[in-house]
Amino acid sequence: MRFPKNKKQTHGFTLVEILIVVGILGIIAAVGTNVFFTTFRGSTKTKVLTKVKQNGDYALSTMERLIRNAQEVVVDEDAGDLCQANMSKIKIKKLDGTEILFSCENIGTVNGFIASDAARLTSNEVKVDICSFSCTTKGLPGKLEFYPQAIEINFTLSQAAVANRPEEEATLNFNTTVSTRNF
Repeated sequence: MRFPKNKKQTHGFTLVEILIVVGILGIIAAVGTNVFFTTFRGSTKTKVLTKVKQNGDYALSTMERLIRNAQEVVVDEDAGDLCQANMSKIKIKKLDGTEILFSCENIGTVNGFIASDAARLTSNEVKVDICSFSCTTKGLPGKLEFYPQAIEINFTLSQAAVANRPEEEATLNFNTTVSTRNF
């Protein structure tokens, strides 16, 4: 088929059409890059929070289990009090007579940790920022063997490695009160 000679045949795109397409592709690329990096930062924060939470939950559950099954809290005789508040160490006595010491070591430093006797309850990947034990008695003074004692555990964990960006920092507080059994 032949075209009449008075109609112009056009092939290709005009400069305006090309500029519009390039502009639209640029906007799509910028939005896509932003979504990618936002997702990447969010996943990094989630990983750090998960690591801190798992360490805290493990330390807390271990201490809870051992305290709940303890016969009594061993009192520091030099303190003159039956129980104190905000101690960095606390000792419990199990039914078999053995004693377990929970302690907060190097608080506020990069290598701060919570220990049960000589064993670490938190890993090297987290640090302990705040840690304290408080002891209270329920019942009558002098009759502690018949009434349970309560220990409040309070600590704050964060990741040991210093994050470059604030959105990658993770700090969690853990707090609970555990009573010894009434044997």
